[in-house]
Amino acid sequence: MTDPKSKLNLVKFNRDDALQGRHILIVESSESKRAVSLNVSVFSIGRHPQNNLPINDKMVSRHHATIAWMRYIDDRERSHYAFWIIDGKGKRKRSSNGIFINGKRQTLHKLNSGDVISLGNNIKITYQYIPHNPENDKVLQYWDREKTHYTPVRDTNYKDTMVLDNSEIEETVLSDNYYDS
Repeated sequence: MTDPKSKLNLVKFNRDDALQGRHILIVESSESKRAVSLNVSVFSIGRHPQNNLPINDKMVSRHHATIAWMRYIDDRERSHYAFWIIDGKGKRKRSSNGIFINGKRQTLHKLNSGDVISLGNNIKITYQYIPHNPENDKVLQYWDREKTHYTPVRDTNYKDTMVLDNSEIEETVLSDNYYDS
């Protein structure tokens, strides 16, 4: 794309988009690790407790980043849809310390599966896209059964979430009961 900013449009993330696959943020800090599903058109990240993803870190701005479902036009004038991350609230309201995608400071970036977003002192957010296909359906069905709904509450911060280590996750996913259901 020659000028991505002029060819981006915010669009509504709808049921058909959700049926294509899952968009997941894996949020890691020194105190916790959790997964958050992206299933809305605009998703806010920052220190303020009313963000979709509140982060308790002094180096994170009150509204540090926005993730938005956008329609964009490629060089061949074809439309595509993807989540894009924006520093702060956009051009007029950037975060104080910026966002780093895969180690490089960015103000606007189309998220690709595996991208690592760094915020503040020690916050690492990995974006993963898991398409619906026969290979992934068992894992996605498991997540649907086992998920707990996360709703930001004014007095809650990320340190209050449950921490799972990799051995617990592997034990749950690889258990015989998982594959028998």
